[in-house]
Amino acid sequence: MMPSPSRPTGITILAILEILIGVVGLLASLAIIGLSALVATLPSIGGLLGTLGLIIGGIVLVFSLIWLATGIGFLHGRGWSWTLGMIFSILSILGSIGALALGLYTGGIGGLIFWGLMIYYLTRNHVKAFFGKTNYPAVGYQMPYSPQPGFGPQMIGNNSPYGQLGLAAPPTLSFQQQASTVQNSQAVNSSSLGGSGPKAMVSCPNCGSRLTMGSPKCLTCGAPI
Repeated sequence: MMPSPSRPTGITILAILEILIGVVGLLASLAIIGLSALVATLPSIGGLLGTLGLIIGGIVLVFSLIWLATGIGFLHGRGWSWTLGMIFSILSILGSIGALALGLYTGGIGGLIFWGLMIYYLTRNHVKAFFGKTNYPAVGYQMPYSPQPGFGPQMIGNNSPYGQLGLAAPPTLSFQQQASTVQNSQAVNSSSLGGSGPKAMVSCPNCGSRLTMGSPKCLTCGAPI
């Protein structure tokens, strides 16, 4: 089982900021709802202001809970929190464009820069890999050590055929095993060729010349063998 990627430092910082925003927004929404309830008791326009305040407080409450959940999800690398972060970033960019249209240039430009960088960071490979949004290539997989000769640890990259198929690479033979394999193959080849290798030598009983065993007569003196 492959180990899960470690949490990037930037994700930790963003998670803390989102949790703080969620807590502050949660407290603010409760304050708005409480004040709205008090304003609703006033005569004349108190009911309208109280209703408007309850709506605003409810919206702030919902968004604060979403920010809080997103921050917690960032800490644990949940894929849904990455999706929420992207959605909030895109909506915030649209809000920054609206601010520019209304003439709020400082807030609009600052929002475009911040949320643009947010989207850029969330789409990096190592960040998406932490949230399980991409198959980020690992450095390599090391086979467990085996004390048997010729079976040592090997590195298998994802670019190799074995790594792509999820298989272990074939073991590497030691020098002694390779030499033994070559000798065995040579012996098999010699036997398969019908004994075409070097043959035993005998001496001619007449002149003593060296002859190959099985020769019918001596090539030097002509005596029969």
